[in-house]
Amino acid sequence: MEILVYSMAAVALIASVAMLLFPQPLHSAFCLIVTMTMLAGLFAALDAHFLAATQIIVYAGAIMVLVVFVIMLLSIQGKEREPIGPFSALLSLAVAASFLAIIVPLIDVEFSEEQASAVAGDVASMGELLFTKYVFPFEAASILIIAAMVGAVMLGRKKETGKEPQH
Repeated sequence: MEILVYSMAAVALIASVAMLLFPQPLHSAFCLIVTMTMLAGLFAALDAHFLAATQIIVYAGAIMVLVVFVIMLLSIQGKEREPIGPFSALLSLAVAASFLAIIVPLIDVEFSEEQASAVAGDVASMGELLFTKYVFPFEAASILIIAAMVGAVMLGRKKETGKEPQH
């Protein structure tokens, strides 16, 4: 089991780095799908089956279909990005290092069994929390996704020239 977990983590890491390095956006999107799938496998290995299923259905499925649709809609599948320069790479490493310097001390790695059993991870309790206490953030996220889709359609529309079509 441990070899499987390390293998999935390695594939997720390689796919996420490849996502950043591929020049074509469509190839990057496919690498992101591989990364999300491997993360779902890691969730399943941690016995978080609901999170694993959600990761596959929502992120690797629906969101990535939306990303690929936008890439195709905007017709940028043939356009290549410029390679990352040394300044951008150093800046990215500096931002990542500062993020880790802030986040790592905040991580509480000691959990007792009482803390773990206090959090109910079944679908019923998660659904109850989602539609009672967290209903506003849930609905705000759905409105944000709809606004992003409308924006993508508006960006992908052809501009009208005002001329009559030739018959």
